[in-house]
Amino acid sequence: MYQPNRLLTNPVNKYIVELAKNWEGYELLLRPARRFLFHNLYRPSAYVPEFNKPCFGALCLRDDREKRPLLTIETEPQLSEALRQSYRDCEILWVEVYEGPAGIHFYSENAGIRMEMSCSVAQMGVALRAPLAWVQERVERHYIPQGRLIQSFHERLLREAIDLLLGEFPVECHHQMPFGFVTGYRAQMPPQIARSAVDVVLLVSSSYNPDGVVLLPINLNLHNAHVSNEQTTEKDRLMCDFAREIEMPFLTIRAAEQPDAYVFSAPSLNEKSITVMGRAPADWASAIRPFIEAALESLNRSL
Repeated sequence: MYQPNRLLTNPVNKYIVELAKNWEGYELLLRPARRFLFHNLYRPSAYVPEFNKPCFGALCLRDDREKRPLLTIETEPQLSEALRQSYRDCEILWVEVYEGPAGIHFYSENAGIRMEMSCSVAQMGVALRAPLAWVQERVERHYIPQGRLIQSFHERLLREAIDLLLGEFPVECHHQMPFGFVTGYRAQMPPQIARSAVDVVLLVSSSYNPDGVVLLPINLNLHNAHVSNEQTTEKDRLMCDFAREIEMPFLTIRAAEQPDAYVFSAPSLNEKSITVMGRAPADWASAIRPFIEAALESLNRSL
């Protein structure tokens, strides 16, 4: 039986998510691929081994429709210097948080200013006020980050539709998560899709289940490349086939034959495909609702 991946198994990571709930006006989006933290035309001058892998989280303004990352949170103990240099070159504000001999260690840089701290777990909320102050300073001077986690009109439309459903279901919405993190480690996964970013990933709300349980990934297969580019269409097929193979709920949205019509389908959930005419967020929300209901039912059977 399919077992969903859990993104939050480390107690320190769980505590960061709990703290972030109290950061008024901000939203912590989990596990976005790092390349989306940069402008989409950026290419590192040196090899960055972590570039296509996910950071722990990106802090964005809650009302930012493009989810531009104001602070990147890294929880891996040893980032490459090449990644740090890319962050410096692109003025990306980041903080490293990891466990060490003196408790919880913090490292951050901002415009040539370097900050290092250590504290107990109980003092993490106080320690994180320092990088948050840097974030607030950027917000106050209307700094615009180069990266975006929502990159297209249809991605914004999908997020608006899901926002209409957040009051009905115990779910959270995250963006640009590598497929391999959505599924969790699977030895049989084709390597070419492990780092393919999924446009939206719905998790069970951390207030309902603190483990960051993956509920329903959603992909928009609407760009011309999803039709005309053989490499892209092959990745789309492999992702759908793999989700079906492991019985993972996976909702895809593609263009219908009629103009301005969209087909919503998730074969693993045994739900009928739904066709929506037009681009009204409420209509998209109505189409997504039964798939979330079916995914929650499936989850309750597997847990």
